[in-house]
Amino acid sequence: DAKKKTVTVQAGIRVAELVDALREHGLTLQNFASIREQQVGGIIQVGAHGTGARLPPIDEQVISMKLVTPAKGTIELSREKESDLFYLARCGLG
Repeated sequence: DAKKKTVTVQAGIRVAELVDALREHGLTLQNFASIREQQVGGIIQVGAHGTGARLPPIDEQVISMKLVTPAKGTIELSREKESDLFYLARCGLG
């Protein structure tokens, strides 16, 4: 959504592919680490960050996600939907 400057991606897309696809629409990621071969699902789970004290870690760019669970099936998470679980699932440190 170029107007909202948001994009929906699969967790398996590589950062390099995402950045290249976004460029075609005049968009980019606010911040991303130097290792562009990582998959988006992995890079947000490790608390990766780029360079700059004023730029948030990459996981903070995630505004919603679908999580596939064995017990509840696919659930949608965001600040508004299942917010406690959203913040826990967004970054998997520990």
